[in-house]
Amino acid sequence: MKPTHLHPAIYFRLKNSGFTLIELLVAVAISSIVLLAIGQFFISTNRTNTVQEKIAATQQDIRATMEMMTRDIRMAGLDPSGNAGNAGFISASNGTNQNSIAFAYDYYDGAGNPESDEDCNDIREYVCYSYDAVNERIMYNWSSDGGANWSSRALTGNGTIDSLTFQYTLSSGSPTGNPGNLSNIREVEITICGKISGAYGEDLQNPYCFTNHIKPRNM
Repeated sequence: MKPTHLHPAIYFRLKNSGFTLIELLVAVAISSIVLLAIGQFFISTNRTNTVQEKIAATQQDIRATMEMMTRDIRMAGLDPSGNAGNAGFISASNGTNQNSIAFAYDYYDGAGNPESDEDCNDIREYVCYSYDAVNERIMYNWSSDGGANWSSRALTGNGTIDSLTFQYTLSSGSPTGNPGNLSNIREVEITICGKISGAYGEDLQNPYCFTNHIKPRNM
């Protein structure tokens, strides 16, 4: 029913009132800004979560690798019988230097049992840890025949290790990255610097490093 108290011209304007083009454009612009802000928030949250997950995974790999290396290096030179002449740090495989470490110990017998048999020619009694600069990862190398043949496997993922360095303290107390007489090594310092690779890898420009000092028990 038509209101009787309104002027006809006013009633006509109310009856036909709506949004103007400018009002619609303003509403669309505001909605777009809100949707863009929400989208950016979700993208940022996803990026942060992905980076943190990759950092945690790489840190876990580095810690596991460090523990494995520590355990093995402490065994370097093990020679219960005193007759395994090649026990100790060695120059086989990639050698013992600033970027790799190699050693032998007499821990197993020919059947793979944890029992000394006066040689270092049994399962994994020659060991070498080295840095694969091409694939940016740490390699575990071993020989079960006195260093004649070597096998290897990666301990960390590709693109996750920025550097692996070894520093040696000699019997004289002097530090060096390239020891001359390997029998003079008394302490090993390992530094592993990791990073993330793949998506969002650029978000972590500075590598994070882990360092450990190890004293071989048999040197």
